[in-house]
Amino acid sequence: MTRAGLIGFCLRSLWREYGFAFLVRVVMRHPLLSWDRLMDYLGRSSRESGSERPPEALTARLSGGNQGMALVGLGFCLKPLDPGCPSGRANHDCAFFDHYDSRRAAPVIPACRSCQIRILGQAALQSGCSLYIMTSAMDILEDVLLPALEKRRFRAALLALCRYSFAPIEIALALVGLDARLIPYAGGDCRDYRMWRQADRGIKEDQTRLETQDQEHILALLEAEKRTGSPLRLSRTGNIYHPAQKSEPITPEGE
Repeated sequence: MTRAGLIGFCLRSLWREYGFAFLVRVVMRHPLLSWDRLMDYLGRSSRESGSERPPEALTARLSGGNQGMALVGLGFCLKPLDPGCPSGRANHDCAFFDHYDSRRAAPVIPACRSCQIRILGQAALQSGCSLYIMTSAMDILEDVLLPALEKRRFRAALLALCRYSFAPIEIALALVGLDARLIPYAGGDCRDYRMWRQADRGIKEDQTRLETQDQEHILALLEAEKRTGSPLRLSRTGNIYHPAQKSEPITPEGE
């Protein structure tokens, strides 16, 4: 997205629910901090992009052993369409993780078998990360950005989303002080503001996907930081899944 495109995106979003809430709850509540971080972001963005930055921040947080400090966010639009996701589409739910227990091997149903949310989410949780299925910008503000700013709940994130969203989310992440690596979708993604607005309201007829090499890169990163064993069970706080306990990993049947 060009600088002019970014300005247009921000102006069009300013009086919508998310834009106004971000302005009031982040920028106006923390004006000096927001200004300092914006200047730092503008200087940095002239030298590098969030999609190109090496993921040292995420790796450092994982290695630090602070459960819940690193977050993997995957868009709801990655959910399969044929066969359809048993949890539905435009929501934060995942039937696989809602019933996940590594002590009991269980078959993976067809809809989940090749689902990138299931594959990457399982690797994320086994590495000590929290997992978030992203839906609307307003939910991301409430579930991720504000907790990162006000409670320092998340200090690093790996997010998969459409490239059209990169510039706006990079600014938001910078203002709340959240280090992130952004991974673009390879297909089915939003290409303009109209498509983005529809997806933000849960209207997304196409299934997005990640390049195989990007999926492998994420899995390798998470595998390198994998702790001994995998979570026995998961807990869910609001819309976010967290690892709860660890044990020797059990590979579900059918994989």
